[in-house]
Amino acid sequence: MGSTGPVFLPDPAADYLRAVGAGKLPADLPADHAVAVLGPELAARTFPRPMFVAEREIASFYADFEVLLDVVGRLPDLLAGGSLAAFGALTDAPAAIRPMLVDTDLPRLVRYGRADLIHDGTGFKVIELGLSTAVGGVRRAPLAAAILADPRFSSFAERHGLRHLDSVTGLVDVLDAAAPAQEAGKPGELREVLMVEATGALAEWAAAWQPMAERIETRPFRTRLAEIADLSKPDGTIADGVTGASAILRLFNLEELAAEPEPAIAWRRLHPAADDTMPPVVTVPAHDVFNSKSCLALVQLPAVQGALTEAERAALRRILPQATRIDASYDLTGLIRDRSDNILKPTTLARGEGTVAGWTVDDTTWRAALTTAARDGRYIVQRRVVPRIEPGYDEQGGPVRDWHAVWGLHYGPAGLTGLTSRLVRDPSTVIRGTTERGTLLAPVLLNSGSQTPSGDRRGTATAGS
Repeated sequence: MGSTGPVFLPDPAADYLRAVGAGKLPADLPADHAVAVLGPELAARTFPRPMFVAEREIASFYADFEVLLDVVGRLPDLLAGGSLAAFGALTDAPAAIRPMLVDTDLPRLVRYGRADLIHDGTGFKVIELGLSTAVGGVRRAPLAAAILADPRFSSFAERHGLRHLDSVTGLVDVLDAAAPAQEAGKPGELREVLMVEATGALAEWAAAWQPMAERIETRPFRTRLAEIADLSKPDGTIADGVTGASAILRLFNLEELAAEPEPAIAWRRLHPAADDTMPPVVTVPAHDVFNSKSCLALVQLPAVQGALTEAERAALRRILPQATRIDASYDLTGLIRDRSDNILKPTTLARGEGTVAGWTVDDTTWRAALTTAARDGRYIVQRRVVPRIEPGYDEQGGPVRDWHAVWGLHYGPAGLTGLTSRLVRDPSTVIRGTTERGTLLAPVLLNSGSQTPSGDRRGTATAGS
């Protein structure tokens, strides 16, 4: 018998909603498992269905994303003569930190973080690089595994070839690279990871980092939270107990380091000499020069584009919205006119702080925000990405409604390690973080089944920060 050709399956999202409507799947499947896996608070904020990403699509995207990471890693050589100090100025390193950059070696780019993406109906677009060890979303990875293990879901999962990824894998990879097991003590002994926050920050953030600590401890590690001030004694020597750690996992950024009581002392401690006994830092604070949003604009400069191959330029065009760094010399006329198509972002702040979405404000507010940002010189303007519509029930059930998603792409040295998603109903909302009111969290599953083309499912909203 000859081949009958590929078997096209319904889009998993549409198929899932039909199955729920027909009573073949429980309406509360994700939230039901989230109670046990994540606790009642997050269960109450769980999207009523899983999100799905086609294996072939995400593999194609990730090939382009790796090109982006490679180009970002080359920016110091392409634009700053290999100088960390010069590149720190281009990426808006805090003024208190810049003197330390002069005598610090330029670190290599470590491929670990959680990028933020929006799917515009044609493909995923990168709106944040997220090259940082302070990565959220790791806690939610077990929810996808729990859903896949549910016997009520097994036939649906088999039909669509579903699987999940564990985002803690990338973190374990960078910890292993920093502190290999054979260098960390006796065989089989747990390696201690010192998770370090800014001085005085644990009072607010200790509980937030506990889920990450618990995920790390599913591997051959134990964890302990500390602050920068805990790393050394008053005389500047390494504090007792610190040398027993195999690695330091940094939970703060350059802005927070610059706000330390003695940033120069903290810098020297966290960028130790080769013969120092301080445990290795994953990654050193100087690495944050690669995490600046300026990099999203710098890779699009003519000086950089001219040094790339056509294949590299094409990869960046596929996944990057236009981004422009603005300063006092920049002509703002076009940006002022195109308010509804642009979003203003500070280059180094986190969690959406200082972000202004042009489509959410009036002309006067937008003009004032651009003028102030250009005078400050630490901002980019990024082209708006309009996301496709994601169908789903609302929190109370009822009819299927339109939702709008930001995707978290978790990655490590070996490649893609996980996906998360957060969604809102309001089409004008800028999705800044998981704790924002009205934001629901969804597990993400990869599907390998052939699908019929879903067409252009773009909506009228945009998210990003």
